Amino acid sequence: MSKQKCLSIKEKNLILHEVDKGVKKKDIALKFGIPPNSLSTIIKNRDKIQNYDSSNSCSKSLKTCVYEDVGEAVLKWIHTMLDKNVPISGPFIIEKALQFAKALGYDEFQGINDGLKNLREDTELW
Repeated sequence: MSKQKCLSIKEKNLILHEVDKGVKKKDIALKFGIPPNSLSTIIKNRDKIQNYDSSNSCSKSLKTCVYEDVGEAVLKWIHTMLDKNVPISGPFIIEKALQFAKALGYDEFQGINDGLKNLREDTELW
């Protein structure tokens, strides 16, 4: 199974520039190391990508976490577990997210549906 490449907003804008120049889609996909369906998604989301806040051009995602500090804590924990070669599962990640949210005072936090659903898009762990 190949690892999914995560492009920054800046890279996506470069891809759109190549499309606008008339470069063949096959050549663009090869140049940036992405599958053709990812290129199609980038083209489909052209307006969102081009209108994204350019001051944050290194961002990997157009979405943000509702509970950003919980998301950051979970990502840091995931990286720590991976560095230690500790196996982790989805339910375990959700449980840790609930623990972090409670520690941060978010009693209303319910887990994945409350903002951590973007975790998968924001990291190359999966």
